[in-house]
Formats: sequence, structure tokens, C-alpha cells
Amino acid sequence: MSAASIIENIKKGLGNAAAATGSPVSDKVYLVKSLTVGGGPLGGGTTTSTNTLLPNALFKSFDAKLFGGTMLAGDRVLVSDNVTAITQGDTIQQGASFYIVVAVDIKAPQSEVLAYISQVRLK
Repeated sequence: MSAASIIENIKKGLGNAAAATGSPVSDKVYLVKSLTVGGGPLGGGTTTSTNTLLPNALFKSFDAKLFGGTMLAGDRVLVSDNVTAITQGDTIQQGASFYIVVAVDIKAPQSEVLAYISQVRLK
């Protein structure tokens, strides 16, 4: 089985799970990237934000002992496909809730990323 077919199976599985557990009015999950231009060491400048929809991203339950004691009350685990890279420090938005990415487990048995499993914490 090639990496491309595994990636397609992951996307399809996440999409099916989202469709089965969500509803048309469910809050979507977005990756929020901010960029500040100008300003100096004391602040200032203009900040622009870009929201990228993560259509195949799902929050899942977790077993805290699998995360080496880094999970705190309120933390969540986000599973997403390989289309949009998730990195530590990124911001995730679902509805009115904003989360900071605390840690990312990149699932890439070879050189191609299959999925991202992110530990997120309320901002």
C-alpha cells in the first residue's frame, strides 16, 4: 500500500467521522496564523490573521498517561490530515474557543506526513 493511498484513506476516514458525529451547524475547526508587520521591540505594527479551515480535523478523547504527564485539565487532542501543517505554538479556533498548540505528534513513518495529532490548550 503506497503512502498516497494511506493518506487518502486517512482523509476519507476523518471526513466520514466528521460527517457522522457533526451536524451542519457544528462549529468548524480553523488554524489561525497571525503576522505582525512593522513596529519595533516595544510593539506596534499591524497584525493580520489568516484562518484556514481544517475540514478533516476532529477533537478526540485521550488517555492522559499516554502523554507523559503533560496533559492538563481542559486540554484536548486534535487529529487532522496532512493537508495543512500544524506546528507547536499555532492557534486553533473552534467557534468562540481559541486553543494554543502545546505539542504535535507528526505521523510520518517515512518522509511523507500522514496526519498530525496535536495537544491543544485553551488560550
